Amino acid sequence: MKNRALVLVLLILFLPGCEQPGERGAPFEMHPPIPQKRLVTNSANVEMICYVDTEKYNPLNVMDYFFSASAESPETQFFNYAVLAYAYLTKDRQGYIHVELSPALKHVLDNGLKYIKPLHLKGIKVLIEIRSGLFLETEDGQGIGLGTMDMATINEFTRDLKTLVDHYGIDGFDFNDTGGGRKAYPPLTRNLTQFQSAKPLYPEEMFMDKDGKPLGDTEIESLLWREGGNNLSNLIQRTNEELKETWNMELINGTQTTAVTQSIRRPLLVRAVNHGDKLLSKIRDEYMPDAYAGADAKVEGNLQFIVHDSPYNNTKPHASLWDEIQKIDVGAVSDDQYVPFGIDLNDKKDAGTARLWARTFLLKDPDGTLDAPNHNRYGALYFFNLPPISESNNTAYLTYFSTTLFGRTTRLSDRHGAGDYKKDW
Repeated sequence: MKNRALVLVLLILFLPGCEQPGERGAPFEMHPPIPQKRLVTNSANVEMICYVDTEKYNPLNVMDYFFSASAESPETQFFNYAVLAYAYLTKDRQGYIHVELSPALKHVLDNGLKYIKPLHLKGIKVLIEIRSGLFLETEDGQGIGLGTMDMATINEFTRDLKTLVDHYGIDGFDFNDTGGGRKAYPPLTRNLTQFQSAKPLYPEEMFMDKDGKPLGDTEIESLLWREGGNNLSNLIQRTNEELKETWNMELINGTQTTAVTQSIRRPLLVRAVNHGDKLLSKIRDEYMPDAYAGADAKVEGNLQFIVHDSPYNNTKPHASLWDEIQKIDVGAVSDDQYVPFGIDLNDKKDAGTARLWARTFLLKDPDGTLDAPNHNRYGALYFFNLPPISESNNTAYLTYFSTTLFGRTTRLSDRHGAGDYKKDW
């Protein structure tokens, strides 16, 4: 543990330049509020997420698009979140799991005044994508991933996440359980060991029935997926608790002084892939901290959105969570916390298809009609591959979504003409 503490101290001392986090201020001062985007059907608020591959694109492109002002609503930033790709898990010789930044992402974060602060000044929240690793599904990997951490590892790992937030001034994380290799996923997770120990992560008794007889391979694989989903659920909850911040202030109005407590919750996203598609509906009691700490026992209470980033597919089931009491998958993901599909801006569909996707976003009905008695909607739309303006005219395409959903057209920022935000590293 002493070595671990020394590593963290040295990391903080030698991280490049303190000017980036020093400029961020208090979280509630850093982000001017983006006016809410209200649906035309039921006035519910929906947010927009933009995933940025920093190997290809400049994050500043995210702030180039607006909803034009209307009589009812002011000019509004199109995107609420920029998710920066990517970071991934690594393990050191002592068995500690760390976050490794890709070279492009590290360049962006090290130059936060240039690439992060302008987004913050527009109210856009910046998240880092965390992958399980860099290994292909055909490679063994290191046996580490978002669903293979025990509680001791999670408690250590979340401190590293807090260091990233504090140093770089980012707002949260997007957990993507991909790239861990075969050893990060069933059935090869059965023989994993606990943190800095030869003790099995999953005891052998777990793979036996009540009579002590071995379970079948199918039953064991299902059990391992659920246990991995439980581990990821614990990681989400502990990350939320670690990143929470409380600020005490005094508001002075003449001779009247009022004490105010401002709580900040960092946004966390989870991709509905691998263990991210096997989350529990409720955190297990033995892993919940003291109730007086304000911990939320429900997985949804620790998340902003569960994201399904694959293209639109009307046969894809709604995300569900595993209920350990009923021993069934339950459709417990709230609609307003679910992102049902991703939109690739480098593979634009025709106008009719884009409008169909926008209409189906409003409804559970797969045909995309607007005559259903109860209009449904989801919490966010997810876009990726946003190129510079000069390489592709996204304005008209984004307008298909903004007019169908919000009755608002999309326009470019006033800075257009001064040059693109192309990748410059």
